[in-house]
Amino acid sequence: MQPPSFTAEEWLALARPAGVEQAVLVQHSPLYGYDSSYLLDCCQHYPGTFSLIGRIDERLPDLDDRLRQQRKQGLRGLRISPTVHGDRTSVLDPPNWLKASEMRALWRAAADQDVIMCPLLAPEFLPTLDPMCQEFPQVKCVIDHLGQVDITQEEQITNLLRLSRHPNVYVKVSAFYKFGTKRPPYLELGPLIQRLVNAFGAGRLMWGSDCPYQLNDGNTFQAAVDLVAKHLNFLAAADRQKLLRDTAAKLFFVSS
Repeated sequence: MQPPSFTAEEWLALARPAGVEQAVLVQHSPLYGYDSSYLLDCCQHYPGTFSLIGRIDERLPDLDDRLRQQRKQGLRGLRISPTVHGDRTSVLDPPNWLKASEMRALWRAAADQDVIMCPLLAPEFLPTLDPMCQEFPQVKCVIDHLGQVDITQEEQITNLLRLSRHPNVYVKVSAFYKFGTKRPPYLELGPLIQRLVNAFGAGRLMWGSDCPYQLNDGNTFQAAVDLVAKHLNFLAAADRQKLLRDTAAKLFFVSS
């Protein structure tokens, strides 16, 4: 990993000069699997500063109890993926990943405990979310990193926009280093973000840095903030506030 260390304290030192005081931490499965203990500790050590998207193994017994325990410790969302489990073993049937009985049980538990589902997926899997969001309309679903769509592929963008018909589907406007020239100021993302604002409304979009990945190859934390804070002239001031703060605060910084 680059940088090789990225502790809570290192994040605070980087984020506060950019005007960012709170963050949603995301469990990093490639290195830590299902073990969110460090991030849960961060949430408790810095109350009100961090919230957590973790991972939980839906294939093990006592799913409801395990989820409830982490919920009490600060977990607000769960990262899910169609191709690999948190322990990096392969999903048996990726095209039908959400039809698996264990995954359906996870969505039911999320509905019961007000836990947000946070799919990280390639764009070809975006259509698989539609029936699940229709069946579980009470479950809030936050799609990571603009659905990882190719900004030149209209079909992928259309599949992302189509999910706006579900009132509890949200999109992270994040991971700017992945798109276009992969360099600041990321203005080539403007047309896609404008279409997302038109489809979802700014109240269902949230900015994200995707650090520490955002800190390599000439990309910076400040540049990620600046795209929404200083560019994108189609955004009203209230919309910038929703993207940069209000949407995430509403979803992830709520009382247990």
